[in-house]
Amino acid sequence: MLNEGPRMPTPQEFISSAAESDGYELAAAQDALAQSRSPQVRMFAQQMLAEHARTAQALRDAALASGLEPPLPHVGGDQMRFLASLQSLRGSEFDLEYARQQVLAHTSALTTMRSYAADGSDPNLRRVAAFAMPIIEHHLQMARQMKDALGAA
Repeated sequence: MLNEGPRMPTPQEFISSAAESDGYELAAAQDALAQSRSPQVRMFAQQMLAEHARTAQALRDAALASGLEPPLPHVGGDQMRFLASLQSLRGSEFDLEYARQQVLAHTSALTTMRSYAADGSDPNLRRVAAFAMPIIEHHLQMARQMKDALGAA
């Protein structure tokens, strides 16, 4: 028997996963704006708030168009642990951990979006995944640059 690889999430599972990703990004960005004094971190966080609000709205619109339960951005279990570890840090330790988490979170989100855009069962959600991919790719590139710059500081 051939190994078919990981199971493609159902449309509702994809919606929940994408909403958790947006929810984490929004919460982490709010923490960064409250905690960080780094202009680079604050600028990145402001961009995350604006752009993840856009991707969250696109996801809600796609869910409604498909007759599915529209999601509210929320933070899941793994993301809750990320946020808890962020909230315990201050100063440059906060900035570096925020950058590290952003690389991990955007790498994971990009994998999810690429997979669903290619093979997902719902055409509206495939379109929203394809719409989000270049945004997430750009965020990942920015997060890597931010992490490198902060690590060198």
